[in-house]
Amino acid sequence: MSQNLVYGDFAEYYDLLMQDAPYDLWLQMFAEILDRYEIKPRIVADLGCGTGTISIRVAEQGYRVFAVDASEDMLAMAEGKREGKHLFPTFLQQDIRELHLPTCVDVAISFCDTLNYLLEEEHVQQTFHAVYRQLHHGGLFFFDMHTPYKLEHLLGDQVFYEVRPEIAYIWQSSFDGTRCLVEYDITFFAEVGDGLYRRFQEQHLQRAYPCERVVEWLYDAGFQTVEVFADFSFEKPTDTSERWFFVARK
Repeated sequence: MSQNLVYGDFAEYYDLLMQDAPYDLWLQMFAEILDRYEIKPRIVADLGCGTGTISIRVAEQGYRVFAVDASEDMLAMAEGKREGKHLFPTFLQQDIRELHLPTCVDVAISFCDTLNYLLEEEHVQQTFHAVYRQLHHGGLFFFDMHTPYKLEHLLGDQVFYEVRPEIAYIWQSSFDGTRCLVEYDITFFAEVGDGLYRRFQEQHLQRAYPCERVVEWLYDAGFQTVEVFADFSFEKPTDTSERWFFVARK
């Protein structure tokens, strides 16, 4: 698995820094997609599950959940949330390009722009083929991606920072227009006690692809229908949409 897809030291602080992430909106879209497509799944796969926030909440709704991530550290944080929970996902450390689940699933989801971490066109295509093989007939693949507009105009060539008592970070990004790729260089300062802080760095890369190419690759993988929506709604994308939602049916 590409190191770009693996969180390291950041995993310990991921939930703290993602407290304001729109998890409720992702879960609302998930529920509305099931209604829209009149599908009642028993088994769901969450690809790029991170620390398991969405996976756990989906499992708590009564679904059997396979939650997949490449990062051992992120999965360790997810497993640490097990205490007292009767319904809990099965966490699997895998490369989503070579997805191999214990059984086929009814729905596969992948949120929080996981697929933007696939930096080559063939890697996206490999993932689509792998997901297709793991879906039951009639199953859905529902995922989101940052748009080229967002990477170029909102995330690229920017400096972000945040200071909290437990951790502070400086997030610098640069945009490569030839590949529609953003490189994030993040320096963290994490409290270790007695007023001392540990410094560590991570680098992440994300790439955006034209919407029509993503749709084409889904059809090439074998999906029968594909719909695209924008920005946590069922509106069609515009030139300034920030996040696309793709729904592909096998």
